Amino acid sequence: MQSILVLTSTYPRWQGDTEPAFVHFLSRQLSANYKVIVLAPHYPGSRHKETIDGVLVYRFRYSPGFAERLAYDGGIIANLKNNIFKWLLVPFFLTSQLFYLFFLARKYKVKLIHVHWVIPQGLLAILARKLRLIPGNIRILCTSHGGDLFSLQGGLLQSLKRFTFRNADHATVVSTAMRDHLITMGCDTTNISIQPMGVDLTRQFIPDRHAVNTRDIIYVGRLVEKKGVSTLIDSIRQLKKDYPEIQATLVGDGPERASLVQQCIESGINNQVEFVGSITNDRVPEFYQSAKIAVVPSIIAKDGDQEGLGLVAVEALGCGCATIVSDLPALSDVVNHGENGLVFSAGNAIELKDSIRSILDDESLYSRLVKNSHRSVIEKFDWQPVGKRYIEIIEQCINTPNT
Repeated sequence: MQSILVLTSTYPRWQGDTEPAFVHFLSRQLSANYKVIVLAPHYPGSRHKETIDGVLVYRFRYSPGFAERLAYDGGIIANLKNNIFKWLLVPFFLTSQLFYLFFLARKYKVKLIHVHWVIPQGLLAILARKLRLIPGNIRILCTSHGGDLFSLQGGLLQSLKRFTFRNADHATVVSTAMRDHLITMGCDTTNISIQPMGVDLTRQFIPDRHAVNTRDIIYVGRLVEKKGVSTLIDSIRQLKKDYPEIQATLVGDGPERASLVQQCIESGINNQVEFVGSITNDRVPEFYQSAKIAVVPSIIAKDGDQEGLGLVAVEALGCGCATIVSDLPALSDVVNHGENGLVFSAGNAIELKDSIRSILDDESLYSRLVKNSHRSVIEKFDWQPVGKRYIEIIEQCINTPNT
């Protein structure tokens, strides 16, 4: 069985972790065809080496244990923005990751390296191959998830991203909007495919006919600027007059939580909005299944960061929610207005209020959206077809003759 090495900066740190698990789920799908070795950053309390669902996981150390907090908890970019002293960890992080890349590529005779995020993993793998720290015949597949593409601006960073895409054997982006952005950057998209991550739409994120709609509105995601939660809170403020019993549940945590709580208090809706905080991934479906409406109010942040795709919309649709999303280009790959959801102008609380009102007041609209929700996403986003398409991409990379 051929070996592939997965480089990532986000991976479950332990059983029941609240960190996004899509890299693990994809690796698990690939493990039926390949020996999959994952290299991820260490974190206080996580194991240095373990096997999870048939995937061998190494976590590299890069500083004394208490200080290993550059990755996770919102991601590297967010952590660097929130604490400038964490920049001191970057050289050690990169050096350690490079050493393990060198070691594991040889130990397991790796045929392909699948890197998640252009910077730093993609750039590091490309440089390692060019400097002959790893064999030159190892193929590199680079997957960008959005934050690395949209938020890392500036001339040098743009050049490094173009360099990485140009030198990868193949690259995938998770939405049409991301490929369009690469075109504006001057990248050749010949070797770039649109291939989103997946969601378990056959066993986990499914409608539950026995669930009771105890929540009017559900939001799931990080409490950060680009998620646009402030817009949702403002729409709840406007709805309260005509719907005094309306309830919204916010699932997730992040640096904006305190300011959002304060916004609720100042708007007089602190009794209408519940902040649940972070929950484990296996609990997310029950929150969707108990909600009537799911809202994905994403915006473009001041630094240009925005959604790469928005899998939370896929999760909501999978669970049978009437789903409302903003009109960011990435979300157009998931929701078609009036068919499987509603779309409003990003940042426009009045339009969002009207969309929520239309679902609450129009039972036929609600029924149509719910009826179309799950079936509209299963073929494109369920892990079975997603895994199959990634295997096809990997086989193409491995079997294409060297040029």
